[in-house]
Amino acid sequence: MQNVILVVHIFACVAMTIVVLLQRSEGGALGIGGGGGGGGLMSGRGAAGAMVRTTMLFGGIFFITSLALTTIASRGDDDRTDVERALDAEAAGVTVPADAIDTTEPLFADPLDETAPEPVAPAQDETVDPLADPLADAPRE
Repeated sequence: MQNVILVVHIFACVAMTIVVLLQRSEGGALGIGGGGGGGGLMSGRGAAGAMVRTTMLFGGIFFITSLALTTIASRGDDDRTDVERALDAEAAGVTVPADAIDTTEPLFADPLDETAPEPVAPAQDETVDPLADPLADAPRE
């Protein structure tokens, strides 16, 4: 469906560009479709009216297809976070599967929680002083 609307949109763009360039310009700029007065099928005023109506028609098609393409493109966008989606689902009464929510350890443990594991002390191995001279223990000549 999106491809069909896109093709119609491109056709409307090209057709509207051609129709606008064919219109007679009052200032003589790019108006290609002018012409002398000799009695043709349509008078100058009738041709201008038809060109304006045609331009309005293609402009309306362009506007409608632009709105349709924007609506189709933004239909799948969901910029909510995982937490917002879970809260919205919970508020709507929908159960969220347990594996859909990230259940990693919290960043900070509750100090009053007695079931929390005890913090592990760092190993008491030989510590390295970052300010010490690395060549201090090297043999000297």
